Amino acid sequence: MLKKVIFYIVFAAVVLGALEFIGRSGWFADFSLNKGNDDDNELRVGYFPNITHAQALIAIQMEYEGNSWFGARLPAGTKILWQPYNAGPSAMEGLTIGSIDLSYVGPSPAINAYARRNGDVRIVSGSAEGGAALVVSRTFTGTRAQDFIGEKIATPQLGNTQDVSCRAWLIKNGIKVESSGDGEVQIAPTKNPDQLALFKTGTLCAAWTVEPWVSRLELEAGGRVFVEDYESVTTVLAASKNTILKRRKLMDEFVKAHKELTTWINSHPDEAKVLLQRSLTRETKSEFPMRIVNNAFPRIKFVGELNKESLAAYVNDGFETGMLPEKIDVNEISQTTKFSDGAGTGVLPLPSDIGKFLWDGICDLSILSALWVTLRRLVLGYAIGFILALPLGLLLSQSKFFRDTLGVVALGLQALPSVCWVPISLVVFGQDERAILTVVVMGSVWSLMLATESGIRSVPPLYLRAAKTMGSKRFHLWTRVMFPAALPMIFSGMKQGWAFAWRSLMSAEIYVYIFSGIGLGWMLNAGREEMNVGKVYGVMLAIIIVGLVMDRLCFAPIERRLRERWGLDK
Repeated sequence: MLKKVIFYIVFAAVVLGALEFIGRSGWFADFSLNKGNDDDNELRVGYFPNITHAQALIAIQMEYEGNSWFGARLPAGTKILWQPYNAGPSAMEGLTIGSIDLSYVGPSPAINAYARRNGDVRIVSGSAEGGAALVVSRTFTGTRAQDFIGEKIATPQLGNTQDVSCRAWLIKNGIKVESSGDGEVQIAPTKNPDQLALFKTGTLCAAWTVEPWVSRLELEAGGRVFVEDYESVTTVLAASKNTILKRRKLMDEFVKAHKELTTWINSHPDEAKVLLQRSLTRETKSEFPMRIVNNAFPRIKFVGELNKESLAAYVNDGFETGMLPEKIDVNEISQTTKFSDGAGTGVLPLPSDIGKFLWDGICDLSILSALWVTLRRLVLGYAIGFILALPLGLLLSQSKFFRDTLGVVALGLQALPSVCWVPISLVVFGQDERAILTVVVMGSVWSLMLATESGIRSVPPLYLRAAKTMGSKRFHLWTRVMFPAALPMIFSGMKQGWAFAWRSLMSAEIYVYIFSGIGLGWMLNAGREEMNVGKVYGVMLAIIIVGLVMDRLCFAPIERRLRERWGLDK
């Protein structure tokens, strides 16, 4: 036994040491990451289908209509490949692993990528300023910042540009805000489409967001602008270290053409708005309202030069609110001549970073609090699912009609990924605990129901005939013969249902922020948005440990006892 323990300790030490060495060295980067694009005739550019990324959208539409802006200004034969993204961290991951060369993106993801990836991402140009605002619902009657105390304000993403601006504005007005969700005002990271839906249902009273969603909240949900943010840097043009070092001339020509396009947009606003509307219509595959473009366009200032003063103020706000890891010199993030030779890729897990995150999370109780929130939701949702599934499963086992109707529905819904229930639950219940519980119940109830039905129907008929011969009837037959005989299979269904419930909960917590508490799923997603690899892997390790503990301490002993009691062990 002692030799086995020593073997496991040595094995773990070797694996952790190897991971630490590979993660901190440049070996992994040299062989698999940051190779970038070495084709001199091809430039890959990321963008979002947002009005604040107008330069990219208008250029794409011009190219689509046979009048390529960049094609006419770059070396002959240069091909622009446009890559759409829906989140800043995804675009920055594309830059750092070399799948794109440049990207239009918000300043926050670019700064986080610079800090977390050893300076491998740089800002090479400005793009847009303003276009953001705090919008309140028609039912909100407050007139000052203090009137938001006790309320909830939605932002598009934890740590993104609008999230930082919202937190900084509240703090400057003397209002306590905490990244954990505590504080006098609760900041709720909520995707822009969900904000619109929640505004329409009246379950959200305020949102700090960016165009076109500011205009959509105004025109489609009856919102009104409470604070207009004209000065903040909204969009920048970022490039990877590899692009700057290996393809500097082509990048400089692209940046020059980008600035010329910005000048054209400002001098031809009517034509630009038409092209922008057509581009958004094509991107969203539905007619994008021209009134949204007309309403949003005057709020945005399209620029070719980076406003370093505004960016420095934003960096200071981000650091003060705890949303940026360090206070970065904007001259460093925007310079493209000096690069550090820091080791590490920022992608592989470092055991030391994971250990530090877990230790800090235990000391400040953040990870324990998230674990408690997650387990509470899991147990409650699973219990509700089991209570619903047991009688329905018994009903299916005794009725062919219900097997042909409800049973078919259950089979279909069991195959449906549980995350599909999240948008529906969010619209019906809002950012409420009931939305999470609904997803957990829907993720587990069908497998539990079908396992109960299968277990009852699998009871050998010989058992039933023998019991009836000995006088067993009705309730006694059910409780003392059929249900006990089916229990091993029902228990297997319970284990499967628990696994489905666990996965459903993680999907729901990753997808949406719930006002009643931050769970492990949301913490995992936050780590990804912060580009904090140690946090991502640390939460994953915590999830794995919880799963193993639940199996070893709860399910395994019961399953072993059942198999022994029913003589199923060899």
